[in-house]
Amino acid sequence: MKKKVSLSNNSSPFNRFRSLLKRRLVLLLMILIIIFGIYWLRSDVHVMYAKADNGDVLIAERVNADTTFSSRYLHSVVKCPIIEKYEVNGDYEMVLMESWNCSFGAGIETEPPSGSTDRMEDGFYVIDNIDKLFQEVLFHPVSIAEQTITIDGQTWDISREPFVGRTFSLVIEQENRLTYLWTKLIE
Repeated sequence: MKKKVSLSNNSSPFNRFRSLLKRRLVLLLMILIIIFGIYWLRSDVHVMYAKADNGDVLIAERVNADTTFSSRYLHSVVKCPIIEKYEVNGDYEMVLMESWNCSFGAGIETEPPSGSTDRMEDGFYVIDNIDKLFQEVLFHPVSIAEQTITIDGQTWDISREPFVGRTFSLVIEQENRLTYLWTKLIE
């Protein structure tokens, strides 16, 4: 009588080879994922921070070369909204592009800087194409009037805690993604 050889026997050399190959492929895939993850976490990103004068991070938002942001507040004397619109340029500098106001006098800019243009829109006097570079933009919000910062559509009411009564600055820093994610986690 002949002995039948089963091809489904797990102890056959072929099946052991396949099992070993699968384990090695899984191990290789895990190693590649870990290497990619480490590379990704160590890659640099640009982050806009709102940093208080004592070093506290109040806002941490990743920015790109085309990020827009704005500041809106009520002027303390003329009770008129002032809107300043900024853009992040290719060198990751903050550039004041537009200034909107609805009154004249009381320290409100009425003469457009050289190279800029002005117009009236919806009751606002608008100065366009200002192109003024900033390394930092300073704020000291108070609670008597609403003041906001909007970065790429996300708005913070800085006339409330934890911003109100504190001097802070918006700055852009280049750092690795892991540091940014850690800062966002503890923010």
